[in-house]
Amino acid sequence: TQWAYWDGIRNFEEKFRPYLQTQIGNPDGPDKPNKKFYDPRECIRAAEVSTIDRLDSCFKDLRCQNVLGLPPVSEPSNTLGPRRGGLPV
Repeated sequence: TQWAYWDGIRNFEEKFRPYLQTQIGNPDGPDKPNKKFYDPRECIRAAEVSTIDRLDSCFKDLRCQNVLGLPPVSEPSNTLGPRRGGLPV
């Protein structure tokens, strides 16, 4: 799981490398700010998502999903929806 966490951060840095070189100026324009790419919460979130994906594949490999007789987890219905102002996909 440590590698999965680091892999998420590494992929984030690789994907947004041009945006992380300076605080102002990126591929979208010379005067565009890069504040949302510098926010440490974004790369930590990428690391968490990578870890979740790795754990899911581990659980599948070990055949330890849905072994307690509980139904599969469904999508939550009481959330506000996608985040606003997040990074582009």
